[in-house]
Amino acid sequence: MSDYGDGQQLRPDPMDGLRVDFTAFFKEVQHGYLGYAMQLLRNRQDAEDVVQIAGMKIHAKWEEFLAHSNYRALGLRILSDAIKDYIRSRNRVTRRERAAAAEAGRHQSCVDQILHLGTFDALDRAMDELARREPVQADCVRLRVAQLSYEEIAETLGITPGTARTYYSRGRQLAKELAASYLRNEQEGEPS
Repeated sequence: MSDYGDGQQLRPDPMDGLRVDFTAFFKEVQHGYLGYAMQLLRNRQDAEDVVQIAGMKIHAKWEEFLAHSNYRALGLRILSDAIKDYIRSRNRVTRRERAAAAEAGRHQSCVDQILHLGTFDALDRAMDELARREPVQADCVRLRVAQLSYEEIAETLGITPGTARTYYSRGRQLAKELAASYLRNEQEGEPS
């Protein structure tokens, strides 16, 4: 640790003390992992937390991780599981908290209630539907948006680069059509 000169000390580097090969790997994938997590969580701080959790899980089993036949795919699975766990923990609410929220909701303005309910836009809904229909295509779209190359996506998902390119194209097109459909239905006032 060093200090600023006025006696304040910097926080220690969380990567300090980790194996060099893990550190190099994590620095290589961290940006893509963060982009992937941000697409699902829609909050940078939450995404950073989840990426760090996934990184610590990978580090804890580093030797086993490297021994895996497709460690990039395993890393994505660990990240996906960390995201799911985070969402589950965020959605767990006790009865008392629900009752308090319901009581507070009675005193909210109509605009506040609409803004609270409007957290999912058409693109989010379209990507959720794509993930249900074609999960590999959805992963290709998310990873490509997270700025991974087709070769990196192929290695991560265990498919060929040509298949990654095709799945990205098809997934993007289907998501675009689904989002347009949701927007049309909302404008016409139909439930979707």
